Amino acid sequence: MRHSLSILIILVLACAVGSVSAQDAAKGTNAKMKMSSKEKEMTVKGEVVDVSCYLRHGDKGTGNDHKSCAEACAKAGGPLGILTKEGKLYVSVLPDDHGAGPNAILMEHIAHQVEVTGLVRTKSGVRGIMISKVEMAKPAEGH
Repeated sequence: MRHSLSILIILVLACAVGSVSAQDAAKGTNAKMKMSSKEKEMTVKGEVVDVSCYLRHGDKGTGNDHKSCAEACAKAGGPLGILTKEGKLYVSVLPDDHGAGPNAILMEHIAHQVEVTGLVRTKSGVRGIMISKVEMAKPAEGH
């Protein structure tokens, strides 16, 4: 009986180790996946805005006059994004590793002009950016 129990425990442990190894291998494979043709790493320059406010109020949902509202909306879970001078809106999306919420990297920059670098994904007209780096935008030369 003891011998059968020992064999059963060894088999269960072997299955558990195999399962963990398979999960780790799958994570490594996902991290090495090539970007699709609709994804590219790029730097975007613009204002950090609350997407909901901008969609509702347009230009009145931007700038320092709207900063406190945008901060409140973002803290409540509203998405943040980057609005370029050309009027393109890039929504901050959840990192693939789910390590932090998509707003975390932008919270201290609401209503500021920034340069963000990240993986841009476009689908059905929506531009998402998985931000890897954010810094205050440099002023235009001559100003």
